[in-house]
Formats: sequence, structure tokens, C-alpha cells
Amino acid sequence: MKTHLRFIRMISLLFLLLAGFGGLADPQKAAAETGRQLFLFDFGAGPAEKDYMKVEETSAYKKDKGYGFSHLDGIKCKRTEKKEALRKDYCFVNQSAFLTDLENGTYQVTVFASSAEEVALFAEGEAVGSIPAGAKGSEAEKAFTVSIEDGRLDLEWRGASPKVYAVEISKIHQFDFGDGPAAPGFTPVSARAGYDPDKGYGFDDASKVSCTDRGTDDPLRSDFCISDGTSFSLDLPNGTYEVKIITGDALQKTNMDVRANGMLQLYSFGAGAGGYNEKTFPITISDGRLSIQCMTARTLPRVNAVVITKTAYHRTDDKTTVFLAGDSTVSDYEPGYAPMAGWGQFLGGYFTNEIVIDNQAKRARSAKSFVDERSLDAILNRMKQGDYLFIQFGINDAGPDPARHTDPYTTFQDYLRMYIASAQEKGGHPVLVTSQSKRTFGENGVFYNSIGEYPNAMKQLGREMNVPVIDLNRKSLTFYNTIGIEATKKVFMFLEPGESPNYPDGAQDRVHFQEYGANQLARLVTEEISDLNLYPLKRALRK
Repeated sequence: MKTHLRFIRMISLLFLLLAGFGGLADPQKAAAETGRQLFLFDFGAGPAEKDYMKVEETSAYKKDKGYGFSHLDGIKCKRTEKKEALRKDYCFVNQSAFLTDLENGTYQVTVFASSAEEVALFAEGEAVGSIPAGAKGSEAEKAFTVSIEDGRLDLEWRGASPKVYAVEISKIHQFDFGDGPAAPGFTPVSARAGYDPDKGYGFDDASKVSCTDRGTDDPLRSDFCISDGTSFSLDLPNGTYEVKIITGDALQKTNMDVRANGMLQLYSFGAGAGGYNEKTFPITISDGRLSIQCMTARTLPRVNAVVITKTAYHRTDDKTTVFLAGDSTVSDYEPGYAPMAGWGQFLGGYFTNEIVIDNQAKRARSAKSFVDERSLDAILNRMKQGDYLFIQFGINDAGPDPARHTDPYTTFQDYLRMYIASAQEKGGHPVLVTSQSKRTFGENGVFYNSIGEYPNAMKQLGREMNVPVIDLNRKSLTFYNTIGIEATKKVFMFLEPGESPNYPDGAQDRVHFQEYGANQLARLVTEEISDLNLYPLKRALRK
């Protein structure tokens, strides 16, 4: 094994000695023990950025070093006048490969490069993508997955004098849960896999875990584990990660809520009997450990697999994200609920790819319960400066449930102030959205507001705090009255028996939308974005 990997193992052993061979009590130290998960290289003539190893004109590959260029012919490194980290310098890489020793496994490689012409990327001799000509910002950042089987990564740029700013390499953690055979490239996790500080992963209390194998021909989905009241934990270097969870059972329905480090990430996530589902969520690790807890009051939580991938250590993403905090009328719905949908599902279709929609709205939530369950924290944990937070509550705040109830001009406004202040502290832009009205109309056939004083309380607070308010309540009433009572049945969940396989007995729901209605509500939201001149959102609306 290459020298720099041997050195890392020596450091790992030292950590164990200092810990008295009893495991590392501090998760951050445990994550440091697994430091071989992450390799950061800064290319150029200037000094290396913090935490990065320097790659320059004389950086030829040597076994004792463990990384460098295959040969130095055509390598020329320079400085720039740019102030942005990693773009202060670069190397021209012509007809040479960049090599680095890695333990065998699966890795995500992120390359930061640009050129006057398109640059083709190759890893292990295989094409893995390209960077467009004249790429800037996020376009100059390319991430791909590669499997290492010979202990070394061979990375090439093929183009006209490509400028390479940095390369980041991170281990992808792939866990196959269950007692059956593990899928190729995945680490097996059985009911006996209690947390082991030497391995850096496992269940916090393995006595609360059971696993089952249905014996199908899909090793990743055939088996699963049920963790009743305990978490699966993994030591990780601090940073931002994408976590993918696969759930399903060949015989029974699955449904669960997923929390990561105490914050609700996936709500009512599951699949029908014989089906499987997978979802991905981002999370920022700040204490060296990721803990995933799956729980439900409906069916036992089944986990088939977890895949954890680190995002770019130094992100150059220049896209604006719109986070949605709201209830069931905003949230995304799984295929098993179709044609029921929330307007947040369709909002992204009205924007160019400059805008990213991150829909964190969840069914049955109020302004209060969304905060109490730490779903707002999950948004703030990933919000960056310049992002937007759209906030729509009111329908569930009006109910008698003490876990959700708020009063319009007191506690409701108090919670909204919390959303606003928290977003502004992160450098984000909060936007209040009044709840659309339900399908309620009088004897004269005119639709009226059925959300009580919550829309007015929200508008009053918007004026007080100088925060934009999208008056979806007003817009929805105008829309309903324009199309008429009968036509609103296509907006809301009014279905005849047999019309939808997911609702064989039909439905008469005056609160939730069909896909057509959700799309129309999303359109009304974008009309308000334009009328309020919310930039850069208005500029990114599709024509």
C-alpha cells in the first residue's frame, strides 16, 4: 500500500492508543481516524488553500508521496488575480494524467477546471463526462463516481490546454442492510452490527435490530433491517453529504419517517407491498458523526440500503435555492398517492435551471409543529447566502390539536418571526405565502376564504417586518370564482369510484389538490413572484 495511506493508518493507531483502546468517545476524533475518506488537491503556483495538498509544476508522481502527475511535460502552473478560493491559481495539464493512491473502493471525484474549448474527463481510462467550453461557476465543477480496483486513481483531461484548479476525492459509503448476501461494492450490515469505533459505523444498540431476507434475486433489496428505537451511526469528516435511503419489502407495505442527527429529513417515506422506493437528502456534518433513525407508528421501518456521498468540499454552486416550508398542500407526494399533489411539486417547472427548488413541506404540519420537529433546522442547515425561504402555514394551525395549534395574531405570528429571523441570519430571503382557500362557497356560488384570520395575520406581519407576502389566498379565490364551482372538482381531489387505481372508492376532498390543481396553484405563485419583482427569481422564470 502506498506510503501516505500507511501514514494515515499509523495516525489511526495513535488515536486508538490515546483512547486507551476503549474506542473514541468523541465522534469528531473518530471521524478523524477515518481521514483516508477524503483527499483534497489544490492545483497552481500559489500557496495551497486550507486543508488542501498542493499540486504544482514539480509534482511528479512518487510512491513515497502517493500522488502527482504521470509526467511533467506540458505542465505549467500560474496565479490569477481572482480572490475566490481555489481560483487564485491553476495548472495547465497537457498530455499528462494525475495519479493518486487510494484504497480499493467506490469514490466520488469532483474536478474544478475550465478551457476555451470543451474538456473531456477520463478516469481509469474510461470517459466520465466533460466540462463545456468557457465554463464558469458551477459549470466548471464536474462530479462523477469511479471504482478503484488497483489501488490508484488515474485521472486525465483531454482538451486544448485545460486549466485545472482543484480535485476532490471522497469515499462513497455503501451499506447493504440485512442477513442475505451483500450487493457488489456494498458493506454488509446485519442485526449484529453494533457500533464499532474501529470500523466507524454500526447500530447504537444492536439488541433493538432485526433483519429479514425474502430470498429474491436482487441482493440489495431482497433483505432489510428493522431498527426499533435505535440509530445507525457512521463516523464522517465534517462537511456536506448526500444521503440516499432505499426501502421496500417483497411482501409487505413500508412506511417510515427518517431523522438524521435529530432532524426530520423524510416524512411518510415508503412503498407498497412488493415495491421499493429511494430518496436522497443533503445534510451538513459538524461533529464528525451521522446518525440515522427510522421510525413510524404505522408499519415497522424497513431499510434495505444507505448510500452516503460527500458533496464538493469547496462548493462553487452559483444557483439560487428556494426552500419551501409548509403543509400537505405544498408538499411532494409519492406515486402511490397520485393524482394527489402539492403545488411545490410543480414550482420548479416554471423556472430555468438557474433556480433549485428544495421542497421541505410536510403533510399535517403547522407553523408550530414544523419548528418543534426541527424541520426548520434541516432547512437552515443547508441554506446559503442569497437563497429563499417560502413559508406557508395556516390550515393546520387552526385545528384543536395542541401540538399544532396557534392563534393568528399571537403565537402564529411569533413562530413566523422565528422563520423570518432565522433565514435572515443565514443571509437568506424569507417570503410569506398565505394559505390558499379550501373549496368552500356560499349559496350564491361565490367562493370565500375558509382559513380564518391566518392570511390577514400573515399579511400584517409582512408589513411590520418588511417581508414580501405572496397572497395565494386572494389569488386562489379569484381563480376558483373565475372557473366556477363544477370546474374546481378538477382542481381538488374529487374522483369518481374507479377513476384512479389509488382511490378505488373515489374521493371528495375539498382541501387537497389533483395534479392539475397543484400545477395551477404553482402558476399563481409565480405570477406573484413576478408582480413582487423578487429577483433573481423573476429573471429566471420561463417565458
